[in-house]
Amino acid sequence: MYSYNTDTHDQQLDAILRFLFEYQPQSEKLFAYQPVKTLFEQLELSAMYQLFALIHEQLPRKARLLFAAEDYRGKQALVLEVMQHIRERV
Repeated sequence: MYSYNTDTHDQQLDAILRFLFEYQPQSEKLFAYQPVKTLFEQLELSAMYQLFALIHEQLPRKARLLFAAEDYRGKQALVLEVMQHIRERV
């Protein structure tokens, strides 16, 4: 009998999206940066594409077009760059 992993990584994706898009005091963002970065780096391929789709939905039009033009590695690098920028604003 086959067994499939049906975990959709909802909690991990939610934590990453909250870090990127929700307002939180900078001290909380600084504290959350490393765990969220680790979650992002450990996502499976399917969860990463799901995250990219969710990020794409949240962006304004011009940013959405720029994000859509990036390939997989470019999107990964861009998300990490934004996370780093959020952390450095403290």
